[in-house]
Amino acid sequence: MAVAPQQKAAPRRRLMQSKGAVLLVVLIAIWIGLPFVPEETGLQFGWVYRVFFTVMALLAGLFFWFLGRERIRTPERPASVIVSVAAVYLVTVGLLVAVGVVYPQFPVPKTEKAPAQPAQASERGRELFSNPTVGCFRCHAIAGQGGIRGPDLTQVASRAGGRVSGLTARDYLFEKLRAGSAYDFKVPKYAPIMPPYQALVSEDQLEDLVAYLATLTGTPTDEVEDGEVGD
Repeated sequence: MAVAPQQKAAPRRRLMQSKGAVLLVVLIAIWIGLPFVPEETGLQFGWVYRVFFTVMALLAGLFFWFLGRERIRTPERPASVIVSVAAVYLVTVGLLVAVGVVYPQFPVPKTEKAPAQPAQASERGRELFSNPTVGCFRCHAIAGQGGIRGPDLTQVASRAGGRVSGLTARDYLFEKLRAGSAYDFKVPKYAPIMPPYQALVSEDQLEDLVAYLATLTGTPTDEVEDGEVGD
């Protein structure tokens, strides 16, 4: 018994409606939900990210619409399938990287140009702190600039000397930077995620970072009560 075209189209129409509803929910989550992600997570979803996610959602909807068609031409060669999958992967990852470069989630602090004379250790340390390759600023803030995953370092030199008995502030800072989260002392309320900087920078660069952090003195306040270096 032949099936009427209208009866064939009805299931597909219902399927497309359900997919459309899912797509609408995803778009609502992108444009209404993402702005409410807590700042404590360290994630910032600006309009560039939301536009990117919207485009990806629309492309996904188009992909599922294509799969719902009655006839899909079977690839003649397996190599064409592999090339297509690799192309989609590379384009997607490329777009993610491009968005991250154009609109980074963590603002890169601007450093002043070094003076003409040879830079002092503390000046070199300040530049290292703001260097994206070293990445200190991604987790630690100084004077309100930087990340929030790690302790605030605005006045770290004023309290670092009291963290470990027998160690001066400079000694503590050096050992904490060198060992990272493997160091015995952990700052309360923060996850132990600090990498061992002895594997990332040279000994001289560690000394420069300590020299810079040692200049961050002041009277401790409630806002930076736990503002030590480390995890």
